[in-house]
Amino acid sequence: MYDLLALKELSEQGQLSHDIIPIIEPVRDSKELQQTVMTFIEQRQPFSVIANPQVSVYGLNGTKIYPLPDVDKLNYFVPSAILAADFSSDFLKKQKKQESLLVVQNYQLLKAYQNTKVLQNVDKVLIPEVARMHRLVKDKVGLLCDPLTFVRHVEDYADLKDEFFEPANWYRQVDNYDGFGDYSMVGHVYFDKGMPARAIALHLIYVTADGSLRIHHFVSDSNEKMSGQREKFFEALYKMNNWCDKNIHGLNLTPALKQLLEYGQQNKFPGLGVVKKLSLMHHFQLMGRLLESI
Repeated sequence: MYDLLALKELSEQGQLSHDIIPIIEPVRDSKELQQTVMTFIEQRQPFSVIANPQVSVYGLNGTKIYPLPDVDKLNYFVPSAILAADFSSDFLKKQKKQESLLVVQNYQLLKAYQNTKVLQNVDKVLIPEVARMHRLVKDKVGLLCDPLTFVRHVEDYADLKDEFFEPANWYRQVDNYDGFGDYSMVGHVYFDKGMPARAIALHLIYVTADGSLRIHHFVSDSNEKMSGQREKFFEALYKMNNWCDKNIHGLNLTPALKQLLEYGQQNKFPGLGVVKKLSLMHHFQLMGRLLESI
């Protein structure tokens, strides 16, 4: 829900760059999904909704409580699908000025489709950084990677502190990739329901002087018990505030980051959903600034 709210609010505020194409894989028949798509349409924001989501039962229910608006004739809508066992070429049907997108994670499936009309007609194929997959797709290839290190326990981010985030090289495409995508600070691992954690970690993506992206992790200290979410949040936020005072300025100091840091002055715990929303908004605002600068 908060991922969608981040996109919706940025689009409403005119702060979601049209150089960024959100690719939404629906997991719930929700009002937030419906309203986000409606906002994209109002703002003429390029976007995509996966036709065959793989991580939920959304695609199995034909009758929706919150149906999505008709997007078939929108020039800025990108028909997209995941190459999986339930794939159909109908998922990528497009109108004259639309461009289609295929997401592929499996080499064997891609190889099975390499000489089909599906790959001939699709405009862009997003793959992981795998050379043998790249050879099959050739000039239609875009890079889809997950730079976030996955840890089993949130407190383990305290050992990482600061790490490289960006193998996609936003400012200069390498190895003949044309375009790039990632899963932001959420990561590619999907959990149907959130689980309580002993620690709270705040994640901040930022750009360095040489143009590379990094991510800094700020982890709470009082992690012996599950209780005390408010106190843990402020422990992590205090670390973030101190670090940002010394290291974050210019392009990196986005409106969303300022709003998050202000909770420290207000002594107000907004809830972890809002924290996630603002962290995502910061990443999108930062990438919009960077892409518009080249």
